[in-house]
Amino acid sequence: MLFKKKISAVHVPHCKSTQDMHSVRIAVPESVTIPMSMHSGVPAVPVVAVGDHVYRGQLIAKEGEGRVSSPIHASISGSVTDVTDKYVSIKSDGKMENDPAMKAPKLETLDDFLDGCRKSGIVGLGGAAYPLHGKWEAVRKNKIETVLINGAECEPYCTADNRTMVEDSDHIKSGIEILKRFVGAKEYVIGIEANKPEAIAHLTEVFKDDPSVIVKTLESVYPQGAKQVLLWNATGKVVAAGQRLASLGVIITNVTTLAKMALYFETGMPLIEKCVSVDGSAVKEPKNIIVPIGTSFGYCLEACGGFKEEPRKVIEGGPMMGRTVSDLNESIVKATNGIVAMGEKEATLSEPSPCIHCGKCIEACPLNLNPVAFAKALNMEDEDEKEALLKREDVAQCMECGCCAFVCPAHRPLVANNREDKRFMRSRRR
Repeated sequence: MLFKKKISAVHVPHCKSTQDMHSVRIAVPESVTIPMSMHSGVPAVPVVAVGDHVYRGQLIAKEGEGRVSSPIHASISGSVTDVTDKYVSIKSDGKMENDPAMKAPKLETLDDFLDGCRKSGIVGLGGAAYPLHGKWEAVRKNKIETVLINGAECEPYCTADNRTMVEDSDHIKSGIEILKRFVGAKEYVIGIEANKPEAIAHLTEVFKDDPSVIVKTLESVYPQGAKQVLLWNATGKVVAAGQRLASLGVIITNVTTLAKMALYFETGMPLIEKCVSVDGSAVKEPKNIIVPIGTSFGYCLEACGGFKEEPRKVIEGGPMMGRTVSDLNESIVKATNGIVAMGEKEATLSEPSPCIHCGKCIEACPLNLNPVAFAKALNMEDEDEKEALLKREDVAQCMECGCCAFVCPAHRPLVANNREDKRFMRSRRR
């Protein structure tokens, strides 16, 4: 994998209209439906039954059997109304009472730290949703020199991480102090895109007397928050295909993940709520809202005044890497950071036309991959030849960031092509 001197993939519209809006806690929904699969790995297993009364922060699902999983907790207090292997539904009692057994966990040894990360139910909140304890287990085998804290938030419309940096710097600071005790890195680099001046100025002031913490301003390009891109632009290091970051002496953690971790070790409150940016041309009152996990997308949109025009598309996350929401009754999950509701004009895409072989997609790819070759592979009948091509062009490294499709003048579905090729490679391995 070859890197340019400075990765500057594409300049997408920022659309950060909610960036300066203080987050607001909305009214408690009448009910929540909490999925059992909100993290990488094996789904959690319910430990409650219909009719049980649960408190806010109470364990409702244990880790599934497997190498990677995460527990799940009630986001509201009330009565369990439905339990399946896919979700747990809770009807609110309107009290939002915390679990009486909740207390700050013991934090004296590395085992205490890792056990707390496991029990907190926290996952990576930058998108991958990898369980927190799995990330920090790497410190058992690797000497970590640098913790890179991802505050880039490069996805258009999303500003929830920005609000964490402005509103919850105390927990960011205490989170770093915890990492100093148990990770022992020499430096803590907070990477923030230049389009977040308030966050940069605030955290620079917060850490002005701590030489181990560097607030690094990064160019506002997409996908600045991607692991490989952030690593290169913030530290000058390159992670090879299949190589773990920890082997380079680096661990990356999202800034909101860090703040939630600190909150858990301070109070015992697991991950049960999220700040979510709600925006888009169809939204009447764009806001940053704090919502219980399991709240429906429809309820979140109603809390923002509803629609000012019929939405053509609703996206969880942002428009570059987010997913289309097919039913507004679907639930906010742990890693949800944005809801974008687009009107007709904003959501209508141009019809694709034949590839003109301009090479813009290759030039835009932050990892220097070849979407043209990936598209060619789709039409190859010989599966051995197809596999050889995709392996040679390293399709597995595609992070589906959307840069190629964004710059394509022919409006080709390049991300969908790459995704299909990756599915093919997974099936061949199986």
